[in-house]
Amino acid sequence: MANRKAARTAEKKQSVTAETPKSSPKWWPWVIAGFSFLIFATGFQNDMVSMDDHSATLDNPAVTNFELFGHFNLGMYAPMSWAVYGVAYLLGKDSPFWYHLFSALIHALNVLLVFRLLKRLQMSDTPALIVCFFFAIHPIQVESVSWIAALSTPLAVLFMLLSIDFYLQYKGAPEQRGLYFASLGLFTLGCLSKSIAVSVPLALLVLEAWMNRPNKMRNLLDKIPYFIVAFGFGVLTLYSRTHAGHGDTPADFSVLDRILMAFHTIAFYWIKLLLPIGLSIWYPFVKNGQTWDWSYYAAPFLVVGVYVWAYLKRTQFPVAWYGLLFYLVHILFSLPFATFGTFELRSDRYNYLASIGIFMILAYLPLYLKEKQPKWEALSWGVLTILGLFYIVMTGIRVKDWRNTVTLIDKAITASGDNFGKAYLWRGMEYGDEVGKTKDRKKAEQYVQLALQDFTKAIEANPNLEEAYKYRGGLYGLTKQYEQSVADITAYLERNPNDAEYYYNRGLSHLNLKHTQEAIQDFSKTIELRAEFERAYKARGNAYLSIGDTLRGNADLNIWRERTGATN
Repeated sequence: MANRKAARTAEKKQSVTAETPKSSPKWWPWVIAGFSFLIFATGFQNDMVSMDDHSATLDNPAVTNFELFGHFNLGMYAPMSWAVYGVAYLLGKDSPFWYHLFSALIHALNVLLVFRLLKRLQMSDTPALIVCFFFAIHPIQVESVSWIAALSTPLAVLFMLLSIDFYLQYKGAPEQRGLYFASLGLFTLGCLSKSIAVSVPLALLVLEAWMNRPNKMRNLLDKIPYFIVAFGFGVLTLYSRTHAGHGDTPADFSVLDRILMAFHTIAFYWIKLLLPIGLSIWYPFVKNGQTWDWSYYAAPFLVVGVYVWAYLKRTQFPVAWYGLLFYLVHILFSLPFATFGTFELRSDRYNYLASIGIFMILAYLPLYLKEKQPKWEALSWGVLTILGLFYIVMTGIRVKDWRNTVTLIDKAITASGDNFGKAYLWRGMEYGDEVGKTKDRKKAEQYVQLALQDFTKAIEANPNLEEAYKYRGGLYGLTKQYEQSVADITAYLERNPNDAEYYYNRGLSHLNLKHTQEAIQDFSKTIELRAEFERAYKARGNAYLSIGDTLRGNADLNIWRERTGATN
Protein backbone atom coordinates (compact mmCIF):
# COMPACT_ATOMS: atom_id res chain seq x y z
CA MET A 1 0.00 0.00 0.00
CA ALA A 2 2.75 2.45 1.00
CA ASN A 3 4.69 1.70 -2.19
CA ARG A 4 1.62 2.31 -4.36
CA LYS A 5 0.99 5.61 -2.57
CA ALA A 6 4.61 6.68 -3.09
CA ALA A 7 4.36 5.76 -6.77
CA ARG A 8 1.20 7.84 -7.19
CA THR A 9 2.89 10.77 -5.47
CA ALA A 10 5.89 10.52 -7.78
CA GLU A 11 3.62 10.26 -10.82
CA LYS A 12 1.68 13.32 -9.66
CA LYS A 13 4.82 15.39 -9.19
CA GLN A 14 6.11 14.35 -12.60
CA SER A 15 2.79 15.29 -14.21
CA VAL A 16 2.67 18.66 -12.49
CA THR A 17 6.10 19.69 -13.70
CA ALA A 18 5.85 17.68 -16.93
CA GLU A 19 8.97 18.00 -19.05
CA THR A 20 10.89 20.99 -17.88
CA PRO A 21 12.17 22.71 -21.02
CA LYS A 22 15.24 24.83 -21.18
CA SER A 23 14.73 27.86 -18.98
CA SER A 24 13.42 30.91 -20.74
CA PRO A 25 15.18 34.26 -20.30
CA LYS A 26 14.35 35.82 -16.94
CA TRP A 27 13.16 38.99 -18.62
CA TRP A 28 10.21 37.30 -20.37
CA PRO A 29 7.76 37.98 -17.49
CA TRP A 30 8.84 41.62 -17.58
CA VAL A 31 8.11 41.75 -21.30
CA ILE A 32 4.63 40.36 -20.70
CA ALA A 33 4.01 42.80 -17.83
CA GLY A 34 5.22 45.69 -19.98
CA PHE A 35 3.02 44.59 -22.87
CA SER A 36 -0.04 44.47 -20.60
CA PHE A 37 0.77 47.97 -19.38
CA LEU A 38 0.96 49.25 -22.97
CA ILE A 39 -2.41 47.71 -23.86
CA PHE A 40 -4.12 49.33 -20.91
CA ALA A 41 -2.25 52.58 -21.53
CA THR A 42 -4.42 52.99 -24.63
CA GLY A 43 -7.23 53.77 -22.17
CA PHE A 44 -5.44 56.43 -20.14
CA GLN A 45 -7.57 59.11 -21.80
CA ASN A 46 -10.83 57.32 -20.97
CA ASP A 47 -13.33 59.38 -19.00
CA MET A 48 -14.66 58.63 -15.56
CA VAL A 49 -17.88 56.70 -16.06
CA SER A 50 -21.15 57.29 -14.24
CA MET A 51 -21.17 53.81 -12.68
CA ASP A 52 -19.49 54.55 -9.33
CA ASP A 53 -16.28 56.29 -10.55
CA HIS A 54 -17.18 59.67 -9.05
CA SER A 55 -18.71 58.08 -5.95
CA ALA A 56 -15.53 56.08 -5.34
CA THR A 57 -13.18 59.04 -5.80
CA LEU A 58 -14.26 62.68 -6.10
CA ASP A 59 -17.38 62.29 -3.93
CA ASN A 60 -15.59 60.19 -1.31
CA PRO A 61 -14.26 62.20 1.67
CA ALA A 62 -11.90 59.35 2.48
CA VAL A 63 -10.18 60.24 -0.81
CA THR A 64 -10.52 64.01 -1.07
CA ASN A 65 -9.72 64.66 2.62
CA PHE A 66 -7.46 61.60 2.99
CA GLU A 67 -9.61 60.42 5.92
CA LEU A 68 -8.98 56.76 5.25
CA PHE A 69 -10.29 54.89 8.27
CA GLY A 70 -13.50 56.56 9.38
CA HIS A 71 -15.85 55.90 6.48
CA PHE A 72 -17.74 53.38 4.43
CA ASN A 73 -18.15 54.04 0.72
CA LEU A 74 -20.29 52.18 -1.81
CA GLY A 75 -20.94 49.52 0.81
CA MET A 76 -17.21 48.90 1.27
CA TYR A 77 -14.54 49.49 3.87
CA ALA A 78 -11.38 49.76 1.78
CA PRO A 79 -8.89 52.28 3.22
CA MET A 80 -5.96 50.90 1.20
CA SER A 81 -7.86 51.44 -2.05
CA TRP A 82 -8.86 54.91 -0.92
CA ALA A 83 -5.20 55.67 -0.18
CA VAL A 84 -4.29 54.95 -3.82
CA TYR A 85 -7.24 57.05 -4.98
CA GLY A 86 -6.10 59.77 -2.59
CA VAL A 87 -2.63 59.93 -4.15
CA ALA A 88 -4.20 60.07 -7.62
CA TYR A 89 -6.47 62.87 -6.40
CA LEU A 90 -3.53 64.84 -5.02
CA LEU A 91 -1.70 64.51 -8.33
CA GLY A 92 -4.54 65.27 -10.70
CA LYS A 93 -7.78 66.08 -8.83
CA ASP A 94 -10.54 65.01 -11.24
CA SER A 95 -8.17 63.91 -14.02
CA PRO A 96 -8.86 60.23 -14.85
CA PHE A 97 -5.26 59.78 -16.06
CA TRP A 98 -3.66 59.13 -12.68
CA TYR A 99 -6.32 56.62 -11.61
CA HIS A 100 -5.90 54.70 -14.88
CA LEU A 101 -2.10 54.86 -14.59
CA PHE A 102 -2.05 53.39 -11.08
CA SER A 103 -4.46 50.63 -12.04
CA ALA A 104 -2.35 49.61 -15.05
CA LEU A 105 0.84 49.65 -12.95
CA ILE A 106 -0.73 47.48 -10.25
CA HIS A 107 -1.94 45.03 -12.91
CA ALA A 108 1.58 44.84 -14.40
CA LEU A 109 2.99 44.07 -10.93
CA ASN A 110 0.38 41.34 -10.54
CA VAL A 111 1.55 39.78 -13.80
CA LEU A 112 5.05 39.44 -12.34
CA LEU A 113 3.68 38.03 -9.07
CA VAL A 114 1.58 35.46 -10.94
CA PHE A 115 4.73 34.19 -12.67
CA ARG A 116 6.52 34.08 -9.32
CA LEU A 117 3.66 32.05 -7.81
CA LEU A 118 3.68 29.57 -10.68
CA LYS A 119 7.41 29.03 -10.32
CA ARG A 120 6.93 28.35 -6.61
CA LEU A 121 4.46 25.67 -7.71
CA GLN A 122 7.35 24.19 -9.73
CA MET A 123 5.78 24.93 -13.08
CA SER A 124 8.09 24.83 -16.07
CA ASP A 125 8.71 28.12 -17.84
CA THR A 126 6.62 27.62 -20.97
CA PRO A 127 3.23 26.94 -19.31
CA ALA A 128 4.01 29.49 -16.60
CA LEU A 129 4.59 32.18 -19.24
CA ILE A 130 1.41 31.19 -21.07
CA VAL A 131 -0.64 31.54 -17.88
CA CYS A 132 1.10 34.83 -17.18
CA PHE A 133 0.34 36.08 -20.70
CA PHE A 134 -3.33 35.11 -20.60
CA PHE A 135 -3.71 36.71 -17.16
CA ALA A 136 -2.06 39.87 -18.48
CA ILE A 137 -4.06 40.42 -21.66
CA HIS A 138 -7.35 38.55 -21.37
CA PRO A 139 -10.39 40.74 -22.21
CA ILE A 140 -12.22 39.72 -19.04
CA GLN A 141 -9.55 41.61 -17.07
CA VAL A 142 -10.46 44.94 -18.70
CA GLU A 143 -13.28 45.69 -16.27
CA SER A 144 -10.92 45.33 -13.30
CA VAL A 145 -8.17 47.48 -14.83
CA SER A 146 -9.98 50.07 -16.96
CA TRP A 147 -12.83 50.79 -14.55
CA ILE A 148 -11.57 53.32 -12.02
CA ALA A 149 -14.10 52.19 -9.39
CA ALA A 150 -12.76 48.62 -9.71
CA LEU A 151 -9.12 49.50 -8.91
CA SER A 152 -9.68 47.85 -5.54
CA THR A 153 -9.73 44.45 -7.28
CA PRO A 154 -6.17 44.46 -8.72
CA LEU A 155 -4.92 46.20 -5.56
CA ALA A 156 -6.40 43.52 -3.29
CA VAL A 157 -4.96 40.82 -5.56
CA LEU A 158 -1.53 42.46 -5.33
CA PHE A 159 -1.56 41.98 -1.56
CA MET A 160 -3.11 38.51 -1.88
CA LEU A 161 -0.34 37.30 -4.20
CA LEU A 162 2.32 38.81 -1.96
CA SER A 163 0.74 37.15 1.07
CA ILE A 164 0.66 33.76 -0.67
CA ASP A 165 4.27 34.20 -1.84
CA PHE A 166 5.55 34.96 1.67
CA TYR A 167 3.57 32.06 3.10
CA LEU A 168 5.04 29.59 0.61
CA GLN A 169 8.51 30.95 1.38
CA TYR A 170 7.82 30.41 5.07
CA LYS A 171 6.70 26.81 4.47
CA GLY A 172 10.03 26.19 2.77
CA ALA A 173 11.91 27.72 5.70
CA PRO A 174 9.66 27.36 8.79
CA GLU A 175 12.33 28.69 11.10
CA GLN A 176 11.91 32.15 9.51
CA ARG A 177 8.75 33.18 11.37
CA GLY A 178 9.07 36.72 10.06
CA LEU A 179 7.92 35.48 6.65
CA TYR A 180 4.76 34.10 8.24
CA PHE A 181 3.86 37.34 9.97
CA ALA A 182 4.67 39.31 6.83
CA SER A 183 2.26 37.04 4.96
CA LEU A 184 -0.46 37.55 7.55
CA GLY A 185 0.06 41.32 7.48
CA LEU A 186 -0.13 41.45 3.68
CA PHE A 187 -3.30 39.37 3.80
CA THR A 188 -4.81 41.94 6.16
CA LEU A 189 -3.84 44.75 3.78
CA GLY A 190 -5.57 42.82 1.00
CA CYS A 191 -8.75 42.66 3.07
CA LEU A 192 -8.40 46.41 3.70
CA SER A 193 -8.32 46.86 -0.07
CA LYS A 194 -11.35 44.74 -0.90
CA SER A 195 -13.17 41.92 0.82
CA ILE A 196 -12.39 39.47 -2.02
CA ALA A 197 -9.10 38.85 -0.22
CA VAL A 198 -10.88 36.62 2.33
CA SER A 199 -10.37 33.70 -0.08
CA VAL A 200 -6.63 33.54 0.71
CA PRO A 201 -6.87 30.88 3.50
CA LEU A 202 -8.76 28.54 1.16
CA ALA A 203 -6.23 29.21 -1.59
CA LEU A 204 -3.40 28.24 0.77
CA LEU A 205 -5.09 24.91 1.47
CA VAL A 206 -5.40 24.22 -2.25
CA LEU A 207 -1.81 25.21 -3.02
CA GLU A 208 -0.35 23.09 -0.23
CA ALA A 209 -2.35 20.09 -1.41
CA TRP A 210 -1.11 20.79 -4.94
CA MET A 211 2.50 20.82 -3.72
CA ASN A 212 1.77 17.52 -1.95
CA ARG A 213 2.47 18.85 1.51
CA PRO A 214 0.75 16.58 4.04
CA ASN A 215 -1.94 18.23 6.16
CA LYS A 216 -0.04 18.02 9.39
CA MET A 217 -1.51 19.66 12.46
CA ARG A 218 1.01 22.51 12.23
CA ASN A 219 -0.11 23.33 8.68
CA LEU A 220 -3.69 23.62 9.87
CA LEU A 221 -2.79 25.65 12.95
CA ASP A 222 -0.81 28.07 10.81
CA LYS A 223 -3.97 28.95 8.90
CA ILE A 224 -6.21 29.61 11.90
CA PRO A 225 -5.17 33.31 12.14
CA TYR A 226 -5.97 33.71 8.43
CA PHE A 227 -9.44 32.28 8.91
CA ILE A 228 -10.02 34.52 11.95
CA VAL A 229 -9.04 37.63 9.96
CA ALA A 230 -11.15 36.46 7.00
CA PHE A 231 -14.18 35.91 9.26
CA GLY A 232 -13.78 39.35 10.82
CA PHE A 233 -13.65 41.09 7.46
CA GLY A 234 -16.56 38.99 6.23
CA VAL A 235 -18.70 40.27 9.11
CA LEU A 236 -17.48 43.82 8.47
CA THR A 237 -18.43 43.53 4.80
CA LEU A 238 -21.94 42.36 5.62
CA TYR A 239 -22.28 45.30 8.01
CA SER A 240 -20.97 47.84 5.49
CA ARG A 241 -23.30 46.50 2.80
CA THR A 242 -26.26 46.72 5.15
CA HIS A 243 -25.17 50.22 6.23
CA ALA A 244 -25.27 51.27 2.55
CA GLY A 245 -28.73 49.74 2.10
CA HIS A 246 -27.46 47.10 -0.33
CA GLY A 247 -29.24 44.35 1.51
CA ASP A 248 -32.57 46.07 0.89
CA THR A 249 -32.63 45.25 -2.82
CA PRO A 250 -35.72 43.15 -3.51
CA ALA A 251 -34.98 39.78 -5.08
CA ASP A 252 -37.62 37.13 -5.59
CA PHE A 253 -35.38 34.06 -5.77
CA SER A 254 -35.89 30.80 -3.89
CA VAL A 255 -33.13 28.60 -2.49
CA LEU A 256 -33.39 26.39 -5.59
CA ASP A 257 -33.15 29.47 -7.78
CA ARG A 258 -29.98 30.51 -5.97
CA ILE A 259 -28.40 27.09 -6.47
CA LEU A 260 -29.20 27.14 -10.18
CA MET A 261 -27.91 30.71 -10.47
CA ALA A 262 -24.63 29.81 -8.75
CA PHE A 263 -23.94 26.81 -10.99
CA HIS A 264 -25.01 28.74 -14.08
CA THR A 265 -22.66 31.59 -13.14
CA ILE A 266 -19.66 29.25 -12.93
CA ALA A 267 -20.43 27.70 -16.33
CA PHE A 268 -21.17 31.16 -17.75
CA TYR A 269 -17.78 32.44 -16.59
CA TRP A 270 -15.96 29.44 -18.05
CA ILE A 271 -17.48 30.17 -21.45
CA LYS A 272 -16.54 33.86 -21.18
CA LEU A 273 -12.98 32.93 -20.25
CA LEU A 274 -12.59 30.61 -23.21
CA LEU A 275 -14.50 32.75 -25.72
CA PRO A 276 -14.73 36.33 -24.41
CA ILE A 277 -17.31 37.80 -26.75
CA GLY A 278 -20.32 39.86 -25.75
CA LEU A 279 -18.63 41.15 -22.60
CA SER A 280 -20.72 43.56 -20.57
CA ILE A 281 -20.79 45.45 -17.29
CA TRP A 282 -23.87 43.46 -16.30
CA TYR A 283 -25.15 39.94 -16.89
CA PRO A 284 -28.67 39.88 -15.42
CA PHE A 285 -30.45 36.71 -14.39
CA VAL A 286 -33.58 36.47 -16.53
CA LYS A 287 -36.35 34.15 -15.39
CA ASN A 288 -39.16 33.22 -17.77
CA GLY A 289 -42.12 33.43 -15.41
CA GLN A 290 -41.65 30.58 -12.94
CA THR A 291 -39.02 28.71 -14.95
CA TRP A 292 -35.47 29.28 -16.09
CA ASP A 293 -33.90 28.79 -19.48
CA TRP A 294 -32.74 25.20 -20.06
CA SER A 295 -29.11 26.22 -19.54
CA TYR A 296 -29.78 26.90 -15.84
CA TYR A 297 -30.98 23.34 -15.32
CA ALA A 298 -28.09 21.91 -17.33
CA ALA A 299 -25.42 23.97 -15.54
CA PRO A 300 -25.22 21.87 -12.30
CA PHE A 301 -24.68 18.70 -14.34
CA LEU A 302 -21.99 20.38 -16.43
CA VAL A 303 -20.11 21.90 -13.50
CA VAL A 304 -20.31 18.81 -11.28
CA GLY A 305 -19.38 16.63 -14.26
CA VAL A 306 -16.27 18.69 -14.98
CA TYR A 307 -15.15 18.58 -11.35
CA VAL A 308 -15.75 14.81 -11.11
CA TRP A 309 -13.74 14.29 -14.31
CA ALA A 310 -10.90 16.46 -12.98
CA TYR A 311 -10.89 14.55 -9.68
CA LEU A 312 -10.69 11.20 -11.45
CA LYS A 313 -7.83 12.56 -13.58
CA ARG A 314 -6.00 14.15 -10.66
CA THR A 315 -3.00 11.80 -10.84
CA GLN A 316 -2.64 11.94 -14.63
CA PHE A 317 -3.56 15.61 -15.08
CA PRO A 318 -3.33 17.22 -11.60
CA VAL A 319 -3.31 20.74 -13.04
CA ALA A 320 -6.94 20.25 -14.09
CA TRP A 321 -8.05 19.32 -10.57
CA TYR A 322 -6.05 21.91 -8.67
CA GLY A 323 -6.62 24.59 -11.29
CA LEU A 324 -10.38 24.12 -10.97
CA LEU A 325 -10.12 24.18 -7.17
CA PHE A 326 -8.05 27.38 -7.34
CA TYR A 327 -10.72 28.89 -9.56
CA LEU A 328 -13.55 27.81 -7.26
CA VAL A 329 -12.12 29.17 -4.00
CA HIS A 330 -11.57 32.59 -5.54
CA ILE A 331 -14.99 32.80 -7.18
CA LEU A 332 -16.93 31.21 -4.31
CA PHE A 333 -17.72 34.36 -2.30
CA SER A 334 -18.82 36.23 -5.42
CA LEU A 335 -21.47 33.71 -6.44
CA PRO A 336 -25.09 34.96 -6.29
CA PHE A 337 -26.12 33.33 -3.03
CA ALA A 338 -27.57 36.69 -1.94
CA THR A 339 -28.46 40.02 -3.50
CA PHE A 340 -26.33 43.06 -2.75
CA GLY A 341 -26.20 46.41 -4.48
CA THR A 342 -27.67 47.50 -7.77
CA PHE A 343 -27.93 44.12 -9.47
CA GLU A 344 -27.20 40.45 -8.95
CA LEU A 345 -23.59 39.46 -8.45
CA ARG A 346 -22.23 38.45 -11.87
CA SER A 347 -19.41 40.55 -13.26
CA ASP A 348 -16.16 40.14 -15.19
CA ARG A 349 -14.04 41.50 -12.33
CA TYR A 350 -14.81 38.54 -10.07
CA ASN A 351 -12.68 36.42 -12.41
CA TYR A 352 -9.58 38.59 -12.08
CA LEU A 353 -7.55 36.24 -9.88
CA ALA A 354 -9.71 33.12 -10.23
CA SER A 355 -9.04 33.02 -13.99
CA ILE A 356 -5.49 31.82 -13.29
CA GLY A 357 -6.89 28.37 -12.46
CA ILE A 358 -8.48 28.07 -15.91
CA PHE A 359 -5.42 29.46 -17.66
CA MET A 360 -3.28 26.82 -15.93
CA ILE A 361 -5.36 24.08 -17.51
CA LEU A 362 -5.12 25.66 -20.96
CA ALA A 363 -1.36 26.13 -20.63
CA TYR A 364 -0.74 22.50 -19.66
CA LEU A 365 -3.10 20.99 -22.20
CA PRO A 366 -0.42 20.56 -24.93
CA LEU A 367 1.89 18.79 -22.48
CA TYR A 368 -0.91 16.50 -21.35
CA LEU A 369 -1.84 15.69 -24.94
CA LYS A 370 1.79 15.07 -25.81
CA GLU A 371 1.70 12.25 -23.27
CA LYS A 372 -1.80 10.90 -23.91
CA GLN A 373 -2.70 11.90 -27.48
CA PRO A 374 0.47 13.00 -29.31
CA LYS A 375 -1.35 13.60 -32.60
CA TRP A 376 -3.33 16.45 -30.98
CA GLU A 377 -0.32 18.25 -29.51
CA ALA A 378 0.45 20.42 -32.52
CA LEU A 379 -3.21 21.37 -32.88
CA SER A 380 -3.41 22.37 -29.23
CA TRP A 381 -0.41 24.70 -29.62
CA GLY A 382 -2.09 26.22 -32.65
CA VAL A 383 -5.31 26.78 -30.72
CA LEU A 384 -3.44 28.46 -27.85
CA THR A 385 -1.65 30.74 -30.31
CA ILE A 386 -4.90 31.74 -31.99
CA LEU A 387 -6.54 32.32 -28.61
CA GLY A 388 -3.65 34.55 -27.52
CA LEU A 389 -3.90 36.71 -30.64
CA PHE A 390 -7.69 36.82 -30.34
CA TYR A 391 -7.48 37.91 -26.70
CA ILE A 392 -5.06 40.74 -27.56
CA VAL A 393 -7.39 42.12 -30.23
CA MET A 394 -10.49 41.80 -28.04
CA THR A 395 -8.74 43.48 -25.11
CA GLY A 396 -7.74 46.42 -27.27
CA ILE A 397 -11.35 46.79 -28.37
CA ARG A 398 -12.72 46.34 -24.85
CA VAL A 399 -10.45 49.04 -23.40
CA LYS A 400 -11.97 51.47 -25.91
CA ASP A 401 -15.46 50.42 -24.81
CA TRP A 402 -14.67 52.13 -21.48
CA ARG A 403 -13.86 55.51 -23.05
CA ASN A 404 -17.08 57.07 -21.75
CA THR A 405 -20.37 56.16 -20.10
CA VAL A 406 -22.54 56.31 -23.21
CA THR A 407 -20.23 54.02 -25.22
CA LEU A 408 -19.98 51.56 -22.34
CA ILE A 409 -23.74 51.39 -21.84
CA ASP A 410 -24.43 51.17 -25.57
CA LYS A 411 -22.11 48.16 -25.76
CA ALA A 412 -23.71 46.57 -22.70
CA ILE A 413 -27.24 47.00 -24.08
CA THR A 414 -26.15 45.33 -27.32
CA ALA A 415 -24.40 42.49 -25.49
CA SER A 416 -26.78 41.69 -22.64
CA GLY A 417 -29.88 43.88 -22.72
CA ASP A 418 -30.97 46.85 -20.66
CA ASN A 419 -30.55 45.25 -17.21
CA PHE A 420 -34.23 45.70 -16.30
CA GLY A 421 -34.25 49.34 -17.41
CA LYS A 422 -31.20 50.41 -15.39
CA ALA A 423 -29.14 50.87 -18.56
CA TYR A 424 -31.49 53.58 -19.79
CA LEU A 425 -31.52 55.17 -16.34
CA TRP A 426 -27.71 55.43 -16.21
CA ARG A 427 -27.40 56.61 -19.80
CA GLY A 428 -30.11 59.20 -19.19
CA MET A 429 -28.20 60.42 -16.12
CA GLU A 430 -25.10 60.84 -18.26
CA TYR A 431 -27.00 62.83 -20.88
CA GLY A 432 -28.43 64.94 -18.05
CA ASP A 433 -24.93 65.68 -16.75
CA GLU A 434 -23.90 66.82 -20.23
CA VAL A 435 -26.67 69.43 -20.19
CA GLY A 436 -24.86 71.33 -17.44
CA LYS A 437 -21.43 70.94 -19.03
CA THR A 438 -22.09 72.31 -22.50
CA LYS A 439 -22.47 76.00 -23.35
CA ASP A 440 -23.94 75.20 -26.74
CA ARG A 441 -27.69 75.74 -26.47
CA LYS A 442 -28.59 73.36 -29.30
CA LYS A 443 -26.44 70.59 -27.84
CA ALA A 444 -27.99 71.16 -24.43
CA GLU A 445 -31.46 70.79 -25.93
CA GLN A 446 -30.39 67.58 -27.69
CA TYR A 447 -29.02 66.14 -24.45
CA VAL A 448 -32.26 67.03 -22.65
CA GLN A 449 -34.33 65.19 -25.24
CA LEU A 450 -32.01 62.16 -25.20
CA ALA A 451 -32.17 62.05 -21.40
CA LEU A 452 -35.97 62.33 -21.39
CA GLN A 453 -36.21 59.50 -23.91
CA ASP A 454 -33.95 57.26 -21.82
CA PHE A 455 -35.76 57.96 -18.54
CA THR A 456 -39.05 57.16 -20.26
CA LYS A 457 -37.62 53.88 -21.59
CA ALA A 458 -36.33 53.05 -18.11
CA ILE A 459 -39.77 53.56 -16.57
CA GLU A 460 -41.46 51.54 -19.31
CA ALA A 461 -39.02 48.67 -18.73
CA ASN A 462 -39.17 48.90 -14.94
CA PRO A 463 -41.77 51.15 -13.25
CA ASN A 464 -40.02 50.60 -9.90
CA LEU A 465 -36.99 52.69 -10.88
CA GLU A 466 -37.85 55.70 -8.74
CA GLU A 467 -34.69 57.58 -9.74
CA ALA A 468 -35.94 57.66 -13.34
CA TYR A 469 -39.02 59.57 -12.13
CA LYS A 470 -36.77 61.86 -10.11
CA TYR A 471 -34.50 62.86 -12.98
CA ARG A 472 -37.24 62.98 -15.60
CA GLY A 473 -39.28 65.19 -13.28
CA GLY A 474 -36.34 67.54 -12.93
CA LEU A 475 -35.87 67.76 -16.70
CA TYR A 476 -39.60 68.31 -17.24
CA GLY A 477 -39.31 71.30 -14.92
CA LEU A 478 -36.27 72.55 -16.84
CA THR A 479 -38.20 72.35 -20.12
CA LYS A 480 -41.31 74.04 -18.60
CA GLN A 481 -43.45 70.91 -18.72
CA TYR A 482 -44.65 71.59 -15.21
CA GLU A 483 -47.62 69.21 -15.00
CA GLN A 484 -45.41 66.27 -15.97
CA SER A 485 -42.72 67.51 -13.59
CA VAL A 486 -45.11 67.54 -10.62
CA ALA A 487 -46.42 64.06 -11.50
CA ASP A 488 -42.96 62.51 -11.78
CA ILE A 489 -41.49 64.13 -8.68
CA THR A 490 -44.58 63.11 -6.71
CA ALA A 491 -44.06 59.48 -7.81
CA TYR A 492 -40.45 59.73 -6.65
CA LEU A 493 -41.24 61.40 -3.30
CA GLU A 494 -43.82 58.74 -2.45
CA ARG A 495 -40.90 56.31 -2.17
CA ASN A 496 -38.25 58.80 -0.98
CA PRO A 497 -40.08 61.16 1.40
CA ASN A 498 -36.90 62.69 2.88
CA ASP A 499 -35.37 64.25 -0.23
CA ALA A 500 -35.48 67.96 0.59
CA GLU A 501 -34.18 69.14 -2.76
CA TYR A 502 -36.95 67.47 -4.72
CA TYR A 503 -39.67 68.97 -2.51
CA TYR A 504 -38.06 72.27 -3.47
CA ASN A 505 -38.04 71.33 -7.17
CA ARG A 506 -41.69 70.28 -7.05
CA GLY A 507 -42.50 73.53 -5.28
CA LEU A 508 -40.97 75.50 -8.16
CA SER A 509 -43.13 73.60 -10.65
CA HIS A 510 -46.20 74.26 -8.48
CA LEU A 511 -45.35 77.98 -8.48
CA ASN A 512 -45.16 78.03 -12.26
CA LEU A 513 -48.57 76.35 -12.38
CA LYS A 514 -49.93 79.02 -9.99
CA HIS A 515 -50.48 76.35 -7.32
CA THR A 516 -49.18 78.70 -4.64
CA GLN A 517 -50.44 76.88 -1.54
CA GLU A 518 -49.00 73.56 -2.77
CA ALA A 519 -45.71 75.34 -3.48
CA ILE A 520 -45.61 76.81 0.03
CA GLN A 521 -46.22 73.36 1.51
CA ASP A 522 -43.32 71.92 -0.51
CA PHE A 523 -40.94 74.74 0.47
CA SER A 524 -41.96 74.28 4.12
CA LYS A 525 -41.23 70.56 3.88
CA THR A 526 -37.85 71.36 2.36
CA ILE A 527 -37.01 73.63 5.31
CA GLU A 528 -38.30 71.04 7.79
CA LEU A 529 -35.91 68.46 6.33
CA ARG A 530 -32.99 70.85 5.78
CA ALA A 531 -33.15 74.05 7.77
CA GLU A 532 -30.02 75.35 6.03
CA PHE A 533 -31.67 75.22 2.57
CA GLU A 534 -31.51 79.01 1.96
CA ARG A 535 -33.14 78.99 -1.49
CA ALA A 536 -36.30 77.51 0.01
CA TYR A 537 -36.69 80.55 2.29
CA LYS A 538 -36.44 82.89 -0.67
CA ALA A 539 -38.90 80.87 -2.76
CA ARG A 540 -41.39 80.55 0.11
CA GLY A 541 -41.04 84.22 0.96
CA ASN A 542 -41.86 85.26 -2.60
CA ALA A 543 -44.78 82.80 -2.63
CA TYR A 544 -46.18 84.34 0.56
CA LEU A 545 -45.82 87.83 -0.93
CA SER A 546 -47.66 86.73 -4.08
CA ILE A 547 -50.76 85.95 -1.99
CA GLY A 548 -50.48 89.11 0.12
CA ASP A 549 -48.95 87.55 3.27
CA THR A 550 -46.26 90.21 3.71
CA LEU A 551 -45.46 89.33 7.32
CA ARG A 552 -44.38 85.78 6.66
CA GLY A 553 -43.02 86.67 3.23
CA ASN A 554 -40.68 89.35 4.56
CA ALA A 555 -39.65 87.12 7.47
CA ASP A 556 -38.52 84.38 5.07
CA LEU A 557 -36.73 86.83 2.79
CA ASN A 558 -34.90 88.35 5.79
CA ILE A 559 -33.66 84.88 6.79
CA TRP A 560 -32.47 84.33 3.23
CA ARG A 561 -30.65 87.71 3.16
CA GLU A 562 -29.00 87.13 6.55
CA ARG A 563 -27.70 83.71 5.56
CA THR A 564 -26.55 84.57 2.04
CA GLY A 565 -25.55 88.21 2.46
CA ALA A 566 -27.91 89.21 -0.36
CA THR A 567 -29.02 92.85 -0.45
CA ASN A 568 -32.08 92.68 -2.71
